[in-house]
Amino acid sequence: MDLFQIAFAFSLGFASAATPCVLPIVPGYLAFVFGSERFELLRGSLVVYLGVMTGGIALAALIGLAGGALGGKWFYGASAVILSLILIDSLFTHRIRPAPVGILKGKRGAVAGFLFGMLIIFIACPCILPLLAALSIYAITVEELAARFLLLVAYAAGLGLPFFIIGACASAGKKLIRVSRWSKAVEVPVLLATLTWIIWSLIAT
Repeated sequence: MDLFQIAFAFSLGFASAATPCVLPIVPGYLAFVFGSERFELLRGSLVVYLGVMTGGIALAALIGLAGGALGGKWFYGASAVILSLILIDSLFTHRIRPAPVGILKGKRGAVAGFLFGMLIIFIACPCILPLLAALSIYAITVEELAARFLLLVAYAAGLGLPFFIIGACASAGKKLIRVSRWSKAVEVPVLLATLTWIIWSLIAT
């Protein structure tokens, strides 16, 4: 595996967080959990970043080990079905996303911020899932376990970076909140396109 693949996975993670239905919620959440003082926001954003990395490492280990145990074709099929169910839930039933949000509702402090980071893939799955699905499916095709692991860890590192940047530049929060009005317009077609692609890929294999 070369550095380009790692950098590409990192950029996909960054792009997943820098979307209209993820970025606007970050300033308000950080301010609620950690307060408005600049140092606390910076410290809190670092805690969230560590949570994102922890969740990403756990996901990378799970995908890497399961892919090796089941074999590429079987694991690809199982992953495609799971991702399709999550996408359908995000579009129609809305059962998965409220669960982690309910766990964190009203909670403040470092533990809440860390858990938010760990669960961000589920909390913001409508915007995060498309690029994560693409990278995960690609990672399954990589034979080396360590390479699969590194790809997904690089993705998690990119995914957490916007949270840290926003914590360091809290003044940008109000501008980002305005972007949220476009989130639904972007979210639905992207999810439908991702679901179509996953189903087509599953049928093609």
